[in-house]
Amino acid sequence: MEGYAYYNGRIGRCEDISIPLSDRLIYFGDGVYDVMIGHSGRLFLVDDHIERLFSGIRVLNIYLSMTRDDILDVVDRLIKLSGYKSYLVYISVSRNADERRHSYIDCTFANLLVTVKEFSFSHNNALKLITEPDNRYGYCNIKTVNLLPSVMSATKAEAMGCDEAVFVRNGIVTECAHSNIFIIKDEILITHPESRHILSGIIRKFIIKNAAVFGVGVMERGFTEDELLDADEVIVTSTTKLAQRAISVNGITVGGKGDDIADPLVKFLFESYQNM
Repeated sequence: MEGYAYYNGRIGRCEDISIPLSDRLIYFGDGVYDVMIGHSGRLFLVDDHIERLFSGIRVLNIYLSMTRDDILDVVDRLIKLSGYKSYLVYISVSRNADERRHSYIDCTFANLLVTVKEFSFSHNNALKLITEPDNRYGYCNIKTVNLLPSVMSATKAEAMGCDEAVFVRNGIVTECAHSNIFIIKDEILITHPESRHILSGIIRKFIIKNAAVFGVGVMERGFTEDELLDADEVIVTSTTKLAQRAISVNGITVGGKGDDIADPLVKFLFESYQNM
């Protein structure tokens, strides 16, 4: 595995860093994580990512003695050690290391794992999507490491020659396996509101905050699969994708009717990353 890693004070190449079997991350997925991208010694929207990480830590009652600045110091050391110009940073905090039992007692020794890998942004403005029933549990708003439903759906999409799976819960589109999703209809950006059924993505928030830059309104509401198919454009967003357009859902052509909004949006995200 290429890249550099930190685990509880140890730093080295990823293949040289080991995690003990007693880490609750392994037995229970008892932890949270976040992912950032950056280049030239900087990280894109770093404050938002770190706040989301610490929000998850607070909700799950994980005690981490390290501060925001402590974590960013680790990240900075790994970036400098790697020498990469562009990089993807993964940060994971798990509750503690202890014997295997479901309940936890001593939560004063949280584990911190950080990896830095080389990142090359590849833009695909012709995503192919499938829909999948949203059978995930009720804490989608917390960025935990429990991702099995997303893993299964993303793998199914790939096996079908597609790029992403769109989750549908009780007839309403929520988000994708590892992305948020917007539709554009009549010059309005529409996306599912924040709730326990979606992860409020950093790029999702950035688009909503800056929608006026590319001259559109935003409506946070649930929309149906029929509305997805009838949208002027379908936009998928995530930290590593930024904003990309979809061209099909379940083999049915979608979008292609909102270039005057979609193109400026996609360009704005990419330029914001390039010029951060």
